[in-house]
Amino acid sequence: MPRPPDAPAVVTIASRGSRLARRQADIVAGLLRAAHPALEVAIATVTTTGDRDRRPFEDIAGTGLFVKEVEREVVEGRADLAVHSAKDLTARLAPGCSILCVPRRADPADAVVGGRGASGEHRLASLAPGAVVGTSSARRRALLAEARGDLEVAELRGNLDTRLAKVERGELDAAIVAAAGLERLGRDDLVATGRLDASLWVPAPGQGALAVEGVTERGDLAALVRPLDDAAAAAALQCERAFAAALEGGCSVPLGCLCVARGADLVATGFLGAPEGGSAVRDRVSGPAAHAAELGAELARALLDAGGDAIIAEAAAGRAPEPTAP
Repeated sequence: MPRPPDAPAVVTIASRGSRLARRQADIVAGLLRAAHPALEVAIATVTTTGDRDRRPFEDIAGTGLFVKEVEREVVEGRADLAVHSAKDLTARLAPGCSILCVPRRADPADAVVGGRGASGEHRLASLAPGAVVGTSSARRRALLAEARGDLEVAELRGNLDTRLAKVERGELDAAIVAAAGLERLGRDDLVATGRLDASLWVPAPGQGALAVEGVTERGDLAALVRPLDDAAAAAALQCERAFAAALEGGCSVPLGCLCVARGADLVATGFLGAPEGGSAVRDRVSGPAAHAAELGAELARALLDAGGDAIIAEAAAGRAPEPTAP
């Protein structure tokens, strides 16, 4: 495809500096070069506040500390585009910026690393009572408490390589991570044996998706990245982000949403749980892809009406709600 006549000859992509983040930026750079063979693409890495912050992940999750400096490179003109893991984005992007495209989505599921079963749920089942499972996600903690309340959950921070190494060294019996990250680092073997059922282990909104962000007024860049956009992935992300925004939830609130395309329609599954388990609500809605954001908001309302409002209130108060009746 020819490069738009007003598009720059060189495009700079801003990215976090971890191996996984660089791999994600490389994926987008490769797609750009394939779409525009004459285009020169450079990658500039940024160390974010979230990378430097040593506080527990729960204290900084959902605050944008993993994306703000990357966005600033774009806002201040040092980079043309920013590539993010879509699940890291806050509800509000940097002023004047928007998601210009969403490439084809990778596997959105969670995966368990560790254990000895033949597949994800069996690997969890193989862990002895009291085994230590690492995660820093409130959603994964709630789901783990629901599935195996007899396991101990440990704070697990650091990039994906660091987390995998802790399991391999025996510091943890297992860990729950994103399947997409494993795939992008070439660890498909761990996905094959550890993938968890996404209909039960509902992923974080945007998990597995990449978001390419840029200045909204840069029409030249929008045209440049348009060939990279996957309509189904973009609609699903729009739905999932609307769901999270309607619940005012960041990573500190145990919520999950997965939206998948079914022809011209979308099917969205939502989860909202108490931080330490004991109470959770799930629901599923469907509707036209053309109304993706409205669908996400509808799903959020359904969860709130089913008891999610009480879960959120109790979570905000810092105590777990009473278990719901079966």
